[in-house]
Amino acid sequence: MKDNLAIRLDPLGGVAGDMMVAALLDAFPEREEALTRALASLALPPHVSWRIEQTVVSGFQGKRFHVETPGHGHHSHSSYREICGRIEESTIGEGARRRALDIYRLLAEAEAEVHGTSTEHVVFHEVGAWDSLIDVVAAAVLIDSLGEVSWFCGSLPMGSGSVRTDHGIVPVPAPATALLLRGMPVHDDGLSGERVTPTGAAILRHLGCTFGGGLAGRLKGTGTGLGMRNLPRTLNALRLTVLEAPAPAPEAQWERLLCAAVDLDDQTPEDIAIAVDVLRGLPGVVDVTTSTVQGKKGRFVIRVEVLSRPGAYENLLSAFFAQTTTLGVRCHEVLRSTLPRRHGSAETEAGTVRIKTAQRPQGETVKAEADDLAALATTHRTRQRVRAQAEREGAE
Repeated sequence: MKDNLAIRLDPLGGVAGDMMVAALLDAFPEREEALTRALASLALPPHVSWRIEQTVVSGFQGKRFHVETPGHGHHSHSSYREICGRIEESTIGEGARRRALDIYRLLAEAEAEVHGTSTEHVVFHEVGAWDSLIDVVAAAVLIDSLGEVSWFCGSLPMGSGSVRTDHGIVPVPAPATALLLRGMPVHDDGLSGERVTPTGAAILRHLGCTFGGGLAGRLKGTGTGLGMRNLPRTLNALRLTVLEAPAPAPEAQWERLLCAAVDLDDQTPEDIAIAVDVLRGLPGVVDVTTSTVQGKKGRFVIRVEVLSRPGAYENLLSAFFAQTTTLGVRCHEVLRSTLPRRHGSAETEAGTVRIKTAQRPQGETVKAEADDLAALATTHRTRQRVRAQAEREGAE
């Protein structure tokens, strides 16, 4: 069974595609081999390469994800259609391919809105370069390999100042980035420069992160993705915290039942015991309980309560009047909530024992059938041993 994972992103230095990839690889180093195979399917040009670097910055260890394009800079022009074609032609896996295409779709929609055009006419500049494509595909491959994950994120540093693009100098956050960040909490930490890149913003939008609190679980590990710049007084890092989230509570099964009850003060315990056995054996009866209460005139009486399916009430009423001395039956409708359960059996040293497995919020519990234990084991110590064997086998 896969872990039910929750991952929190702490964008101390910001969020960029390479920082996301580095943080994921730092938290899940066993995924590097699969990532290598996936990126090889992109048919990279000879001048493009990538590497993972383990390094220490300001006394903190983390990973950097480098994509090197010597002599080709960051100003490669690729249309949205061309980028999609490269991703479609790769063999990165269907799930990762859908994620990579979705991230670029988000980028294309933001660029189209900024420039007043359609996605079909979008030409990427910075995010159309090979380094951005590799960042997006690598992030998509790693994210998809984790399966179902609940993503959380802290407030994002806005940055300030300006950044140079092929369209000229634009303010930080860049226009397309600002569109992608709509609705996400941001803050000004007093540090200048671009802190969330368009690729980083598109990845966050793709993940559908929950911002704020509400995260709980068992801490499994962390990962630190380091950025390329050195920031004053702040570690330029994206920290990733991995938790095993609590399993979702099993969905309760609700049903409507009837509760019928009588108080008996003039019938012998022997007769009442016989009546209870008859009532318990009626079709549609779910449960029968007895208790001693104080009734009228200070008399102690035996109360018999029966839970039954609604359709069994007429037979139940007839049985009450036939088997007991009561002159009236109280009845009301009740709602019963039950946990999902399944029935099975287990082989023990004494023989086959029926078991019942219930799905509880904290996990499954197994209980051996008491009647089978009584029939198979003659002493308390033997019953305890056989019970443990049956419930242990049922839990495996």
